Amino acid sequence: MNPDPGGLTIDIDDRELTVTMTGGAQWTLPVGPATLVDGELERADTPHPAQLTNALGVVHDHFDDILVVAPIVAAAPSIEFRGRHAVGLAQVEIGSDAVSGRAVVQRADVDEVFRTLVSESVADRTHNPGLPADQVETIIATCCVVLAIVRRLDLTSLTISGAGD
Repeated sequence: MNPDPGGLTIDIDDRELTVTMTGGAQWTLPVGPATLVDGELERADTPHPAQLTNALGVVHDHFDDILVVAPIVAAAPSIEFRGRHAVGLAQVEIGSDAVSGRAVVQRADVDEVFRTLVSESVADRTHNPGLPADQVETIIATCCVVLAIVRRLDLTSLTISGAGD
C-alpha cells in the first residue's frame, strides 16, 4: 500500500484498474491494458494518433468518474502503480528485467518510452530490452493507463512495484 497520506495505489489488471486511496476508499474502473488493446487500440500493429488519443481519453474519462464522487483524489500527492503490467513498463524504462521492489519513475521518462514504442511495430517492440514477451502487445496500452492518470493528476513522478500481482 502507498504509505503517503492521501496517496493513491493503482493495481493494473488486464481488464480493470483498482484505485485505492490511503485511508481505505477504493474504486474499480472497467478498463485495463487488454481492454484498450481490444477496443480503442484495435490491435493495431502501430497505433494511429487517433487511436492513442481515444485510449488515453477512455482512461481519463473513467478516472474523472472517481473525481466526481471524490474530488479529494485530485490532490493526491503520490501514486503507485502495481502489478505485472506496471513492472513491465518499469523494465522497458530501465532497459532490464532486473526491477525488484519499488522503482520511482519520472513522468517525462514514461512519456519518452511511450513516444518510442508507438512508432514501433509489434515485431520491433520485441527487441526492447526488459520488455516481457507476454506484454509486447499491451505495453502501449499500459503506457496509456499510466500517462492518462499521471497527467490528470499533474504529477511529475510515480512509483512502480510488483505488489498486488
